[in-house]
Amino acid sequence: MRTFKWFVFFISCSFVSDSFAQRYKDVIYERIDTLSDVPYHRSVGLSGQMQQHLLDVYLPPQQDTSMKRPLMIFIHGGGFRNNTKVGAFNGLVCTGLAQRGYVAASIDYRLGIDSSNSDEVYFEAFVRAVQDAKAAVKYLKENALAFRIDTAQVFIMGSSAGAMTALGVAYLDQYEVPVSVSSKWGLLDPVKSTISSKVHGVVNCWGALTNLSFMKEGDVPVFSVHGEMDKTVPFDSSYSWHGFKYGSLPIFERALKLGLPTGYLPFPNTGHTLDSKKEKQGAALNEIVHWLFTQLKNNKSTGNAGIKRFEKEILVFDSLNNAINYPENSVLVTGSSFVRLWKNVAADLAPLSVIHRGYGGSNIPEMAYYIERIAFPHNLKAIVLYTGSNDLTVSNNDKSPVQILETYKQIIHTLRKKFPAIPIIWIEISPSPRRWKVWDKIEETNTLIREYSASQPFLHTVAVKNAFLDESNQPIGKYFGKDNLHYNEEGYVIWGNTLAPQIHKILDVK
Repeated sequence: MRTFKWFVFFISCSFVSDSFAQRYKDVIYERIDTLSDVPYHRSVGLSGQMQQHLLDVYLPPQQDTSMKRPLMIFIHGGGFRNNTKVGAFNGLVCTGLAQRGYVAASIDYRLGIDSSNSDEVYFEAFVRAVQDAKAAVKYLKENALAFRIDTAQVFIMGSSAGAMTALGVAYLDQYEVPVSVSSKWGLLDPVKSTISSKVHGVVNCWGALTNLSFMKEGDVPVFSVHGEMDKTVPFDSSYSWHGFKYGSLPIFERALKLGLPTGYLPFPNTGHTLDSKKEKQGAALNEIVHWLFTQLKNNKSTGNAGIKRFEKEILVFDSLNNAINYPENSVLVTGSSFVRLWKNVAADLAPLSVIHRGYGGSNIPEMAYYIERIAFPHNLKAIVLYTGSNDLTVSNNDKSPVQILETYKQIIHTLRKKFPAIPIIWIEISPSPRRWKVWDKIEETNTLIREYSASQPFLHTVAVKNAFLDESNQPIGKYFGKDNLHYNEEGYVIWGNTLAPQIHKILDVK
């Protein structure tokens, strides 16, 4: 493997003067430096000829002082047949990331499809692309000192066939490659080196997998973007593109089920490549940047570190389900610590029969992960949920309102498998002094879920905010405990008295 020893820069740079700009999240440099056509690997192509593969590197400007910077490797699309490392979306992503302080690289790789055009030859093309991409990962890690790359923060992404390749780098194992393919094209990781081709996260832009079982518990995080009217690569699993059947939505669902940190950004009424619309691709980049920021090693939350941190509490729920014969048509009330600390929930919601299941400090991915175990053992009249508040905490790992909404949709999707027509009631995230700095994001989240619920049958929202805000629209401090987050005894009286009439009305309790 060739070691990089020289730099040629083509673009001058200038610093964005903004004292509030945050590296890796905001643009901090107006212009960046690029290095084109760096050789990184040679491999045998479909024609039997040896091919030299090149990559372009996008870097923060020379005056950047950071010695270890996260790396994003971008893989272009083109159906494994055409296109190059130089393209509009490639440039948008790589430039945008370098402007925010990342190192980015756009790679080329072996192209070509055997004339049979079968699903099998497309899988072979996929494997060849994964091999080349893994070689690029190793090359850039080997030259980490020259490029000032943090090898503990290497991400990979792609669009269309490039996204399929990126997913393969992240999730495909050697034993999952048919012997007929590996005997023809060699090992999935072709470069012999002590350097690992492991990446730390993957971004999938309108790609798909042939098999969701490639994704396993403990695998790396994944973020997906897809147009819901894509007629080339399925966003769901309604059709197949040459064997690639499982698009961004089932990938998101699989990640939630496995407890992998994940996110999903769908674009309604939008086709492949987001219809090549700059405004949509720009919006996608902004959401990708937000998600990547939460995955950087200094920003990861306890929830990202271990989806099962509340397993002991869930095991207690399992035991209660086995020990207690709950009445038919009970109301399940579940959620994070606000629900856990709601000690008078049964009295407040009487005469309804209540199953009380608060746990944590949990966040919304944890709710998605555990919701089957919490809800499915019961025959329920309704479900009341309070979740999302621990995803907006004035911290670097806060989720965007859109990501909270999309995860909430998946919780509903899961619940509807057993409870297709019961009311599901979401308690809007309430204000608190401790998280007042993100109240605008909380309100945006509340609005998104309220609008979504209004568009769906048997979905409802209830709110408490007016009871906890004073005339100047500030949290009323006397209702909160010492942590300025949870309610005190008086606050929970207000909470119960505010929620009960709304829930009773929805459930037609006289």
